Amino acid sequence: MSIPRHTGRNLTERILFAFVVLLAAFILLGSPLFEVREIEVKGNTLLPDKKIVELSGIASGTNIFKVNLKESASRIRTVPFIKDVRLTREFPSRIVISVEERKAVALIPVKDGFMQVDREGVCLQESGVTGSLPVVTGVLTHAPAPGQVIHDAKLGTALQVIDQLPGSLCSKLSEIHVNDQGQVVFYTLDGVECRMGTPVDLPEKVGILLQVLEQVSSRQIDYIDLSGVPVVKYAR
Repeated sequence: MSIPRHTGRNLTERILFAFVVLLAAFILLGSPLFEVREIEVKGNTLLPDKKIVELSGIASGTNIFKVNLKESASRIRTVPFIKDVRLTREFPSRIVISVEERKAVALIPVKDGFMQVDREGVCLQESGVTGSLPVVTGVLTHAPAPGQVIHDAKLGTALQVIDQLPGSLCSKLSEIHVNDQGQVVFYTLDGVECRMGTPVDLPEKVGILLQVLEQVSSRQIDYIDLSGVPVVKYAR
């Protein structure tokens, strides 16, 4: 029984193709042309490039095909400030690390100061009262650590409120308090108490609040109550 000629030819072609693939892989993995010479970091403002490169574990001179992008991304994500990261190869010798950092939107009181949190309730770092971040009070925490997510209904309410506030108002607030009934109270940097009630119809309430604060000197106001019919209580 004879073997068809085309069958033998196909087998030879497959063997030759496999040899070419192995030869190409050997050349690519061994060629100095594909050694990592440059690592670029994009999107970072809080962490320096050097720190992010160190976290990635990628060393110059490593063959670009041998770099495990998934493992490097996992290492970088261990830093609380990093929300997401993406690594790409740019041949022949460049790795690009694109990071998305978390942004602090509020402070919560902790034992020895304050902790920055982002809009998802992730703790970032301990801080003093600096910048334009309001302090959220009414939240019960037990020494949260950076990277920890705080699951607290009051904090969740406050963060939802902050997410809806225009920067022109948020920068005027020193404190946002949420009581046991879920009602929200703002305190401005000038000490004006702003009773917002439950966080419904918030854009309308904020519009009224901004008008009052712009038109009336804070020294003349005792409190502003927007929990029902708008009321401005003037100081005597």
